[in-house]
Amino acid sequence: MPWKIWKFKAIYYTGSGGEGIPGRKEGVVADVVIVGGGPAGILLAHHFREHGIRHVLLERGKVGQSWRDMRPGMVLLSPGVPGTDWTSLTLERPIWSFPGVRRPFPTREDFLCYVEAFARDQRVEITERTEVVGARRTPGGFVVAASGGVEIPCRFLVIATGSASVPHYPEVPGIAGNRRVLHSGDFLNCMAYDRKRVLVIGGANSAAELCIELAGTAHTTLCTRGPLRYFSETGELDHIRGSSESVLKELFRFGIVSLREADPVVSLSDGTVAFASGAKESFDRIVCATGYRPRWFPVEGGAVDVWEKGYPRISPVGESSVPGLYFCGSLAMFRPRCAFIHGFRNYVEKVFWDIADRL
Repeated sequence: MPWKIWKFKAIYYTGSGGEGIPGRKEGVVADVVIVGGGPAGILLAHHFREHGIRHVLLERGKVGQSWRDMRPGMVLLSPGVPGTDWTSLTLERPIWSFPGVRRPFPTREDFLCYVEAFARDQRVEITERTEVVGARRTPGGFVVAASGGVEIPCRFLVIATGSASVPHYPEVPGIAGNRRVLHSGDFLNCMAYDRKRVLVIGGANSAAELCIELAGTAHTTLCTRGPLRYFSETGELDHIRGSSESVLKELFRFGIVSLREADPVVSLSDGTVAFASGAKESFDRIVCATGYRPRWFPVEGGAVDVWEKGYPRISPVGESSVPGLYFCGSLAMFRPRCAFIHGFRNYVEKVFWDIADRL
């Protein structure tokens, strides 16, 4: 079936295991393959659809799977209200137009429902439950290898799989394999820590949120590598901000949460923690709120240059050191704020227009 006929017959289609890939049996070559059906991938596909550019959008799980894997109840740090909207995919279809959305800062559940509804209402074509295992360069672009033995030729390849791929732990003796240590991404419910002695390692927003959630339930200590930084003082998005700042300061003031500021962990033996100051304390649980490191599938025939923390080096329009290979969303560090959802739609447009101009 020719592409144009297929396109109008199934404008919105969600298949799985490669069955929903347009032109799979007919050998249609897509102009662009987008890997990752989260907010950035969906918005990019929306732009391509509006401009009639042939594309395929692949998602390893359900729509927004990376967001589904995040901690329940998490509150976004970017506002989504009329006049100050740094969260919505488009201002024509904003998140705050949905009834029941938490304002001014939506929850993870609000945002996930919004992204799913946006994809459905805007008829974005997504092939779900199709994991990309690799890609290789060809004279005409790339061939993308997906689960089920599916191969998809394309001219341009965009990776939008998110940056929260690999939980990062401090390089401290005794942490690896320690039964008392877990990552903040695995934290479920504070009641599991009732009356336990809990050490939270980290100095950013996730660490602050965990301390607030544990306050009054567990005997909690926050340990940081350097001085605590607050958004109200620095204006930096990755510093503690919003209601977390004021609540955390109150918890410190009343002694509900203890603070070991600029006193990092230097070693760990079961539950006994040694700090840089020379002090030692015993804890039942140690939670590492120390972020993630990015990871993506291998691209044969092209080495992607990376910089600090493993992020790909990209041009001002999102292209990597491999010609025709772009990164989008939180993987594309145009600037530090790109690690957040904050204003991401502006950077998605940069990727879209560069590819569109080259087709």
